[in-house]
Amino acid sequence: MARLFAGGSDDRSPRRRWTDRIIGIVVGLVLGLGVLVYFVFVHSEGAIDAPQVKGSGSGQATNQVPGESLPAHPGSPEQPATEGSTNPNSESQPKPVPIVKVIGGAPPTGSGPKQLNFKQGERIRFEIETDEPFSFEIRGLGVSQSIESSSIISFKAHKAGQFPVIASATLIGVADLLIKGGR
Repeated sequence: MARLFAGGSDDRSPRRRWTDRIIGIVVGLVLGLGVLVYFVFVHSEGAIDAPQVKGSGSGQATNQVPGESLPAHPGSPEQPATEGSTNPNSESQPKPVPIVKVIGGAPPTGSGPKQLNFKQGERIRFEIETDEPFSFEIRGLGVSQSIESSSIISFKAHKAGQFPVIASATLIGVADLLIKGGR
């Protein structure tokens, strides 16, 4: 038994042992990277924050005609939810309140957190539509609230930055508030 560990005539040459080790390391790295790539691109499609590799990137099926664009939702980057507007008729029409949908304490399947854009100093107003009682907090702004069903959330934007709206029970982000500086 001691002869197996001490080396001897049955041992391979040192060069051969190093070659075997290098080949083993390379094969291990290639297999590991292959498994990693497989799981990232095949099994991450169902995750809430999964990047979309196929389709329109919205995660929702649409019957849209090619070349035709859909109107932006209030609070989206294309149509920020701001009080001031360049539309001269905006004074007579109330500003639409962005809606954040929450199903089972998380955003709807296939979508990530809703993006809400506001300016510092303005009144932040958005509606949370939920199918069950829901508690959330907005980290960095000190806002924490529990609601039973759909409810409009309103408070003053006292500082600029990006603030996640997080479900208290699951710690899943349901919306992101982007408050731009300046008044």
